[in-house]
Amino acid sequence: MAPRSGPSARRVALRGAAALAPSIRPRRPPTERLGALLVRDGGASELSVAVALRRQRRFGAPLGEILVAHGLTSPEALARAVAAQQDVPLVDLARDPPDPELMAEASVEAMVAWRAVPWRRDPSDPRRIFLAAPDPARLLRDPEAARRAFDLPRDAQVAVAACSAPGFDAALLSLPAARRADRAARRTPAPLSARGLSGGGARLGVLLALLAAPAAVVAAPGLALAALFLAALTLNAANMSVRIAALLMRPERRARRQTPPAGGTALLPCVTLLIPLYKEPKAAPGLIDALRRLDYPAERLDVILAVEADDPETCEAIAAADPPPWLRVIPAPPGAPRTKPRALNHALDFARGTIVGVYDAEDRPEPQQLRKAVEAFARAPPRVACLQARLRITNGRRGWLARCFAMEYATWFHLVLPALARLGAPIPLAGTSLFLRRRVLERLGAWDAWNVTEDADLGVRLARAGYETRMFDSDTGEEAVTRLQAWLRQRSRWQKGYFQTWLTHMRDPIRLWGDLGWRGFLGMQIHFVGAGAAFLSQPLFWTALLAWPLVSSGAPLLNAPGWLLLTLLGFMHAGQGILVASVMAGLRRAGWRASVWKALPLLGYWPLATLAAFKALVESVAAPAFWDKTGHGAGPAVDEAPPSRAEGGRGAARPARSVAARELALRLAKLRARQGGALGPAAERAVAGEAGLTSPSRRPPSSGADAPRRSGS
Repeated sequence: MAPRSGPSARRVALRGAAALAPSIRPRRPPTERLGALLVRDGGASELSVAVALRRQRRFGAPLGEILVAHGLTSPEALARAVAAQQDVPLVDLARDPPDPELMAEASVEAMVAWRAVPWRRDPSDPRRIFLAAPDPARLLRDPEAARRAFDLPRDAQVAVAACSAPGFDAALLSLPAARRADRAARRTPAPLSARGLSGGGARLGVLLALLAAPAAVVAAPGLALAALFLAALTLNAANMSVRIAALLMRPERRARRQTPPAGGTALLPCVTLLIPLYKEPKAAPGLIDALRRLDYPAERLDVILAVEADDPETCEAIAAADPPPWLRVIPAPPGAPRTKPRALNHALDFARGTIVGVYDAEDRPEPQQLRKAVEAFARAPPRVACLQARLRITNGRRGWLARCFAMEYATWFHLVLPALARLGAPIPLAGTSLFLRRRVLERLGAWDAWNVTEDADLGVRLARAGYETRMFDSDTGEEAVTRLQAWLRQRSRWQKGYFQTWLTHMRDPIRLWGDLGWRGFLGMQIHFVGAGAAFLSQPLFWTALLAWPLVSSGAPLLNAPGWLLLTLLGFMHAGQGILVASVMAGLRRAGWRASVWKALPLLGYWPLATLAAFKALVESVAAPAFWDKTGHGAGPAVDEAPPSRAEGGRGAARPARSVAARELALRLAKLRARQGGALGPAAERAVAGEAGLTSPSRRPPSSGADAPRRSGS
């Protein structure tokens, strides 16, 4: 990028190692403000800078991030101004990529932590190594700490250069795909990862364990069936005990004020939303529209769509939806396993937020959800590392299957999960609409790329590390699958992941007991074993139902004692009654009109999960890490549940963009009145651009990447 003439001619755009030596000067404090440099350079208008400074006083975000997030300057123009302000050279990492040798020697952890990459050695002094960063001020404050973080030799000297935020992303993406893929696949420590279950020996062991039960039935049918019946009774009784406890618990009172006022003056943290998409071009436009409605300052929002490198259809759909400047698309490198958690792990290296949230492509969060999560974290002690929102099915009127799915979700999120949290058991996370403290997430090794229910596994690892997960009062609309085949694929993946999670953490049951305590250990057994047993034992209940008339008439069927079959039948009917009662309670807490007739269809819905359970057992041996994809984006949903106040009821919060639009419209009116109704077209375009009212062609060029932080305003 060529340097401009005029007062800012001291900026140097380095084009290769030969230009390094003349550009090195002693560091001096910044003498000009960033806004003035942008205006002088033509990167932003005076009105844009004035409005951005006003928003900076309200939200505390750096000026450059505000301007880039609202499309009022380009990342490249901001990088030029930052380089001039900090009096460091400017490098274009797209035209002059980093030295591959230096990049190979540097750790990804250091590059991510400092948001900097080693760029070049000074040809006049090989001991001097340039680190390029969108925020050079941090490197300039403590170059010695940066030298240690990048593991440079003791005699090395750190020189600092500025680059644009998209340039930094491009430098990370220039790392060999195999290196990035290996890091994404192996972030979780091996003892806590399910990747060992994909080996031949582990799969053979699982197969032999699964064949033990039918082999015992063939060898000693009477004894084996009696043992299976008793095991089924015990596990189902334990599973039902959780629902009974949930029914007896009073729902927690909701706080009067869940969120700060829209557009409040509190300094808000930067929130990164990671959203994996694969083969979902239909879902992309609706997703981006839902993200635009989030009531959170654009300058504090960082959205990353994690796509796969071989999915051009989804990338084209994202581009056609006119994504906002605060949204980036990061392609995951080719590699195994092809799973959602691997894509999340790769995208996490590009995040800039201190809070990380996860959404799915079909999610429609309520506009104030981010504000609620941020305030909940602010009020919670540091041990609370994760917040889980509720999921609500929005297409429950699209057939019997979707309606049953909606009732199941209402029971799960309004009754069962809150009960597990209050009982002290590990909470199996939902995989979406959850928010985590980034430092904790990285400390635990992020997501297990080899577990197909990475959410449930992460909930257990959080509990084992001593952290707490809480539910918070917010809803996210989600689309339920409406076809039986897709439902079976999705449900079998969940059940296979539960089995993987249990096998992974039960490698050392004594240590697991020590980590979770007796209450957490038993809670994990009840939930992860009981959930699978509830479906796998259904054939035993059906056998008891068919066998009892013959046993009671004296026919020696299965050599099973009549009292055992009678007990099994009694427990089956009691369990169905508890299930119906819990569904009715969950529906009432979700705001539905609950009745027995509405819950009865679930009695025919649950047996379908037995088919998925046996499919999960087969895949646990044949393809442990196979991710059975479920497509979304079938069309507009018909909302079954009553909308919350934040989603359009009276007193609903306005999106952050409309708040900025009102503020800027007022400023525009004042300026027009001050100038007698005349206002230049450039100023009008700047105001309209800040308010989000211009067409994409009028916005300054922007790659959608985040802007660097800086010191001062």
